[in-house]
Formats: sequence, structure tokens, C-alpha cells
Amino acid sequence: MEYWQRRYTEENRAFVMTAGLEVVDLPNKGLCGGVELAVTALCNSDNPCPNTWIHDCLEKVEVVVNGSQVVKSLTGSQILAMNMYDKTYDRQQAPRLYKNTYHHETFYLNFGRFYHDKEYMLDLGRVNDPELRIFYNFALAAHHGFSLLATFGTADYTVIPHILMNSDVIPKGYIKSSETYRFNPVASQRENMTVPRGPVYNGFYLESRWVGLGLGNVLDYVEVNINNGEVIPFRLEQGEFMTEIKRQFGVYEVTQIMIPGAAGQLASPLENCEIYESNYRNSNVIGCAGPAFGGWCTIEDHLISTYGGGVGNLYRWMHYKGILPYNLAKVPFLDPMNEATWIKSAELGDLWLRFECLPGAAVATTIKLLSDEVVTAYL
Repeated sequence: MEYWQRRYTEENRAFVMTAGLEVVDLPNKGLCGGVELAVTALCNSDNPCPNTWIHDCLEKVEVVVNGSQVVKSLTGSQILAMNMYDKTYDRQQAPRLYKNTYHHETFYLNFGRFYHDKEYMLDLGRVNDPELRIFYNFALAAHHGFSLLATFGTADYTVIPHILMNSDVIPKGYIKSSETYRFNPVASQRENMTVPRGPVYNGFYLESRWVGLGLGNVLDYVEVNINNGEVIPFRLEQGEFMTEIKRQFGVYEVTQIMIPGAAGQLASPLENCEIYESNYRNSNVIGCAGPAFGGWCTIEDHLISTYGGGVGNLYRWMHYKGILPYNLAKVPFLDPMNEATWIKSAELGDLWLRFECLPGAAVATTIKLLSDEVVTAYL
């Protein structure tokens, strides 16, 4: 009987420090479709209005084999965004962020093009020492341009590899995902983001994650350029770029539950979106600035609640609907399901994505290019 085995490699293992590195040994054999990482953290009792999510605290999550060969290398927010694009995101998890409550988020590192892809998996029997490495900091004082309140006390994590059992399938390879290029923009800059030659690419992503400087604030035009302008298969202005993203990938929905404090800033999970807000308690006013572009929502709510006759901060159930999850845009050019569209960069003279900046671009943010590579040969 063929089946997907999902067994704990680690279950509710505590992070030993507030910041550092956790290393988990993965199984040394089997066809691995992906690795699930679930993190739970207790919000501090002395902070009535926390404003840090677990994904902000996961500075890098990596799958490494053969000692130093990187298979996946992404931040917590990048993983969640890619989970939306490959349809492995759990929209119903509705993370809760308020004091004395456990905050939980689930991340899925996908070695295929989609969930449980049998054509593309990591063959753990053909590599040595597969590891999951979690770089974390639960004591962040600031990130992406704004100050934070101390949010988390204790935290733990669970790791679940997804292994295909009793199968005669021979996978074609696996999908590697990592950062390829970065730069700090200035006004009206034109940057050729060079893509390394050699790999086969089936996906590119652009990210700008900073207060008031999301992609909608810094991107003017994006272009895919092959052989120094010999072929330009893709060049779109920002508005058409966003429209094409909606056409190809659709609109995403995210729900979050929180207690916004006075002038507290919270990162919106969707950069270009609408917010639908409903009350947990008897208040009917909420002030939201943004987050149409920039990906940040300034929520002010310090009203007197009539709930139970008490006075205090108010629970909010925030429902977002839009695109650009966690400020990450998948370039709507390559189709992971159509091999004919993939770029075989070894056959090209050069390859870059040109990022043309708006006059409002500023060096505070970092523009990043991420790529999905189709790996078919094991070292």
C-alpha cells in the first residue's frame, strides 16, 4: 500500500534560548515531499498589545544536505508566502496574538511544485546528513522599520517530514528555493538583478518588506531580460504586473486575531488588500492606515469597552483579502506545471530581472530576488 507517512521527528521541543539556532536531523532515507514546521509561543502576560508574529522571529529556516548544500533557505514570512502560491497555506489557522495566549503558526517547506508532488521530491537516500536548521530570535526589538513590544516568553516547535512510502515512483528531482540577488534601492534606480547561470528555473519572486516601502511603493517596471536584450519576454508596469498576478494566482484570504494597542503597528499579511474587520467585543470603531501598499497596517484602538462593564483593550478579528502575501510577489512569467516555460539558464548568454524603481524608492528597504530551481542531479 502506497501512502504518505507523517511522523514526528520532533514534537513540542523547546527552543533552548530566546535567540539562536536549532538543528534537527531529518530521516536518512525515503522520498520526502516536504517538511512541516509548527511553532507555538506564549505571549507575555505583561504585554497587553503584542505586535510580533512568530514568522517575524524565524529569521531563516534551511534544509541542508551533505554538510553545506542548501536545498531550502527562506525566512518565516517567505515560507508562508510561498505556501500561498503553492496552495499549502492553512488559511483556517487564524493565528491569535494577545497576552496569556498561545500563538501558533505552521510552515511547510515544499520540495515539489505543489503539495505531495510525486514527480519532484527530495530523495533522502541519495544525500548525507539531511538537517533542518532554524535560525530564530524571539527577543526582537525592531524589524522592518518599526519598534516592537516584547511579545513571546516560552516557545516550542514540532517537525513532521512527509515521506512517500511503499512506492515505485522515481522522482525527476526536487525544487530548491533560496535568495538569488539583493540590493538597496535609491530613487528611480534601474537595477539588473543578475540570475546565476547553470540551473533550470521554474519560478522567480520579488520582495520589498519595510514600513511604507512595499513593492507598491518602490516598483515602477519589472522586466525579464535574456542575452542582453536579445529577448525580453516580460516587461510590465506596476499596475499591469499586479493585475497579471491576480489573473494567474488569484486573491488570497488571511484571518488574524489580535489586540491592537494605542498607535500599535502590525504587519499586514497581504500588501495589496482590503480589510474586513469584525468585533470580538462591543466596540464599533477601528482606525486603519493602509495597508494598500507598503504592507503595514497602523491600528489604533484604545476605546472603553462595554463588554462585561469593563475597560480595556479590545479583541479584533481581522480578515484580509488581496495579493502579495507578506510582501512577496511571484513573477507571473514561468509556469511550474509547464516544463516548456522553464528557463534553462546554462544555454543562455546571460539572464537578469530588471527592477526599475519609482522616485519614492529609498535605501531603507532591501529588494530581494528569490528563485525556484529544478534540481535533477545529486552531488
